[in-house]
Amino acid sequence: MNTTLPQPPRTDRERRLAPPFSPILPPPSSSIEEARHRAKAAMARWQADDETTALATAATLADAFPDGASPAHFWHEAADRGFTRFFTWGHDHDFGFGVRRAGAMTTRHLEIGAEAMALGFLPEDLSGADVLDVGCWSGGDALLLAGLGARVTALEEHPVSAAAAESLCALVGAPVEVMRRSLYADDPTWAGRFDLVYLSGVVYHLTDPLLALRICFAYLKPGGRLIVETKASHRGGGACDYAGTSERGWNWYAPTLESLGRWLVDVGFPRDEIRLHMRPIRRLLACAVKGEAAALPEVAGFSRPGSWLEGVC
Repeated sequence: MNTTLPQPPRTDRERRLAPPFSPILPPPSSSIEEARHRAKAAMARWQADDETTALATAATLADAFPDGASPAHFWHEAADRGFTRFFTWGHDHDFGFGVRRAGAMTTRHLEIGAEAMALGFLPEDLSGADVLDVGCWSGGDALLLAGLGARVTALEEHPVSAAAAESLCALVGAPVEVMRRSLYADDPTWAGRFDLVYLSGVVYHLTDPLLALRICFAYLKPGGRLIVETKASHRGGGACDYAGTSERGWNWYAPTLESLGRWLVDVGFPRDEIRLHMRPIRRLLACAVKGEAAALPEVAGFSRPGSWLEGVC
């Protein structure tokens, strides 16, 4: 008679194939302050040369793209509506000569960009680099990246926001091409095209983060880097917080530091090229550098079965 007793399930520690991820040390305050000056200087490139132009540019954009919910209170006024059903200006913009437009995200583009530079994630000089800005809203991040010298392609699925970003960049003369489409409308001709993909404040708004990150990996050149800033879960381990439509807002999966690290490995980034930082405001900032073009490490259950994204890209 077989008297072998059933074995208890293996613990997560026994199942794990690699040690957990650890956050990197925060940069010194002096480095952050220097980076803030660099970010502000990059944005200052797009200020008008005279007050008349500054006023005219701001007025043109205000007339063409009025706020459907106030930037200061849009969360309370519109968070129960679908995000594409109204428009609110994204980041604060300074047209020069004291002419400004307030945005829902205020100066977050400057804060995240400065932290990324201070950590060594975002180069201070992007001259000659091809950069993809995913989820550009009204153009704040795109202008920062262009101000650092990049040729920027920006994606935005919200049609009015995309039009606002396109108009803003054109009016201030920034080298930014805005495309009104979803990241999920992947383009195999973009494989290996970009030196940098910037995914700031976006990944937790996506219903399929692994597919999105795999597309970003595929779009990078070997040696290119992905920068991710996201809302975070603090449950520990490989957990994610899920909100979906049961909560106010447009949030899906908020990863822990560990789960974000695992996501990046599972879409192709070498583990030793992934750096994770917990921001002082308890959000995550990560940088991953692509090695060689690689096939998806595991295709079981992949949401684009048989697509080009499974292969070497």
